[in-house]
Amino acid sequence: MDDFSRLGVIDMPTESSVLVSSSRYLNNPRLGDAMTTAMLRRNGRDRRVGWDSTNIVRAYWEVRDTGEINRLLAEERKRNAEFDAFMEERFISTFTREDLADYPKGTLGRIFHDYLVAGDLDIALDPRLRVDPDWRPATDLEYFELRSAQTHDFEHILGGVGFDAMAEVVPFWMRIENWNRNMSPELAGEMVSLNMLLIMPMFTRVQLHYPAAYATLSDFVERGIQIGRVARPLFTAKYEPLFGLSLNEARAAMNIPPVEHYDSSEVSTYFGEGAPGTVKQPKAAA
Repeated sequence: MDDFSRLGVIDMPTESSVLVSSSRYLNNPRLGDAMTTAMLRRNGRDRRVGWDSTNIVRAYWEVRDTGEINRLLAEERKRNAEFDAFMEERFISTFTREDLADYPKGTLGRIFHDYLVAGDLDIALDPRLRVDPDWRPATDLEYFELRSAQTHDFEHILGGVGFDAMAEVVPFWMRIENWNRNMSPELAGEMVSLNMLLIMPMFTRVQLHYPAAYATLSDFVERGIQIGRVARPLFTAKYEPLFGLSLNEARAAMNIPPVEHYDSSEVSTYFGEGAPGTVKQPKAAA
């Protein structure tokens, strides 16, 4: 057997009968299986595109250190007065779909309303709030995750993309870039870890099985990074005061540059194997 020790490759013998490494992520068999499947499989009608996320999220919950994350959030609050005020306020969205109906056409609030109506969707602000309207987050981490879920759809809209599978790349990379630039490295590493685990398998799956989708994927990564780099901290955003503004006015309020809408629905249909063959790359629509 070749000896690669001079290159820093050292075999580490172990008496363990199970996989063991210095990575808590690699040590979790559920996560290893979920990531391998997500990265290598084709999409199929028996398992929709987003099916992998459930197993990845469950496995991530098993390996994350909630006590350490809450400690890092507390440290960030001491360092960042704006973040501390945001966490102290504990603002929770309570608007309904009907509340959005009166906003004029072309405004952030009306665009979100029309998306909900077109898809016959209700606003899922948090399942725990549906069960108990008086429920409130008990920790900083619970609140941070609640607000992250409540604001995700608006990042789709302000990022100039739809809500199909390929379009998820833009808000994911907006957050990955923005959080890394506006939090301590240690906290950002913890907060974006799930985003990374969920979005990265798309890259291998596209290149292995759906190469005609690569150009759109690459464009969306670039767009998300560019927006996340210059935007105000997205994790403290309160979008309700922006509902009556046009998209570019709302973007300006968040320091997001104007962008053209990019319709990736056709590429997502190809990626999801909803139609045979390949597709032409869609052009950005004004």
